[in-house]
Amino acid sequence: MKRIIFFLVVILFAIIVLNVSTGYGHRNSAPTFECISCHEGEMVQDMVKVQGLPKAYTPGKSYTLTVIVTSDLESMSESKGGFAVETSAGKLIVKDKKNTQLSNGILTHTQEGSGLRKWTFNWKAPSEKIDSNITVMAVAANGDYSASGDKVGANSYTIKPVK
Repeated sequence: MKRIIFFLVVILFAIIVLNVSTGYGHRNSAPTFECISCHEGEMVQDMVKVQGLPKAYTPGKSYTLTVIVTSDLESMSESKGGFAVETSAGKLIVKDKKNTQLSNGILTHTQEGSGLRKWTFNWKAPSEKIDSNITVMAVAANGDYSASGDKVGANSYTIKPVK
């Protein structure tokens, strides 16, 4: 009987941990571009920008890029936001291991990085001369640890190779 009770307690604990971690697990990354599906709030078109993008890229050259989330939404906690970046060509490279990471080909924030609204990383341009699309989605979090009341923004950039 004690084993059955112990087993049930372990299962209950596992279910609670899994539900809590999946419900609020994105403080440590944004593994997809579905931010708006969880964050119930305003979609703000111009909230997220990428600085450092070249007008035209040199094949194989690395560029330092910065995602900046601009929002008047104040956070009630240490969680201020998050982001996800992907590229159709070239390579995303972690520059700041404390605040950014790669997850399934998507560059995103770490748990420590959720306390920021500005993240820097490198993009290595493709070696062949093809257009590259860089897509970014970001959240300005209100810090209440729920999915409501946040703001989400997205942007996409096409970078062509030098002629």
